[in-house]
Amino acid sequence: MAKLTIGMIVAFCIALFSCKQNNLDPQTTSSGSTSSNTSATTADIRDSLWLYMQDVYLWYDKLPTTFNPRSYADPESEMDALRAYQTLDRWSFVEKASTFNSYFSDGETQDFGFWIKYDANNDLRVRYVYAQSPAGKAGVERGWKLSTLNGQSVKSMTDDAIVSAFYDATSTTFGFEKPDGTTATVALTAATYTMNTVLYTKTYDVAGRKVGYFVFNSFTGTPSQNELKAVLSNFESTGVNELIVDLRYNGGGDVETQIMLANALAPTSVTKSSVMFSYLHNTKLSQWNETIRFSKTGSLNLSRIFFITSSASASASELLINNLKPYLDVKTIGSTTHGKPVGMYGFEVMDYVIAPIAFKTVNAQNVGDYYTGLAVDAAVSDGLTKNWGDTQENCLAATLNYIQTGSFTVTSNARLSAEQVTMNQALDKKMVKNTVVRR
Repeated sequence: MAKLTIGMIVAFCIALFSCKQNNLDPQTTSSGSTSSNTSATTADIRDSLWLYMQDVYLWYDKLPTTFNPRSYADPESEMDALRAYQTLDRWSFVEKASTFNSYFSDGETQDFGFWIKYDANNDLRVRYVYAQSPAGKAGVERGWKLSTLNGQSVKSMTDDAIVSAFYDATSTTFGFEKPDGTTATVALTAATYTMNTVLYTKTYDVAGRKVGYFVFNSFTGTPSQNELKAVLSNFESTGVNELIVDLRYNGGGDVETQIMLANALAPTSVTKSSVMFSYLHNTKLSQWNETIRFSKTGSLNLSRIFFITSSASASASELLINNLKPYLDVKTIGSTTHGKPVGMYGFEVMDYVIAPIAFKTVNAQNVGDYYTGLAVDAAVSDGLTKNWGDTQENCLAATLNYIQTGSFTVTSNARLSAEQVTMNQALDKKMVKNTVVRR
């Protein structure tokens, strides 16, 4: 196909698909078209990928001056090769449009509806459950220990077999041990449901302070914005003056939702001229650079805010924390975040979507580039044996103690083995995939 200039890309993108950068997120993409030819060959896709990377890629100057796209068997392996020229890039991808578009469902997904994670005792625990999912309707709760899959002990199963039972199978029988010592056998069939992105919310009275706490799991756009508005409205009406936002499993999503939430959490001292963050592109796309400014909403007027994080806290979650730091006393508890201060655009070319990293973000103090993640003020292990809101759960307990005494306490900080970390990453694969492609 003929080479597309940046002007042509912008014209197609804005005129046909309105894929402006302020609708995009470091874990999110927007599709645009660059050709009227819909009968492409694999060679066309490989050529197009190489052209996009030369023009749109944030680190285009890291690419080789000579490159043969057709020396690769498919565009996926070609993207792997191109991404390898910039070691910071863990995210650029290309995939079939049918697969890509299947994730764009306004908060809908299809699976069993719960996710597991290894704790430091080498037990698989339920980390969270979506209320309207098969697991949620069956009463499965965070903190339950997974003991069997289809009658087989998980201790005797390979990692691949465990992952397959979650991501490949459409029906699986799960055996659980509950915290009270009782057991439950639950047969689940994967189904389509709408995710509740606010997993839990509660208000606590601590040392004369009204403390709001909520677990926010994904920036899905309008659905999560509506949930957030309800939670924040309740906090405002009950006079909350301290806030804990639990982002420990939030892999990102829609930047517009991040903007909405940042505006609600910002102090009343911010003005319409106060910078929230800026998008920065490569030198070829400098005309796409943009600064987003605050527009305070609601009556919350916090002087400080607490975030609970983990290595699964990524993109829009990190963006929210970074954007508020210049204006609030931000405290973080848990473990260092994922480290993704960049974002991509998705371009639909024939039957593929090409999604190169195309921009980075910086806050009002020009701080960004947190590729190793955002460090925490208090390193506290995930209290997987406790349900949401339990004041003895490690991260919540440490935060509440700080509000009461001015210091963090670490009730447990056992470390996972390398094997457990690797397995947790494998179990996260689909969850991370969803956040990569969600609006």
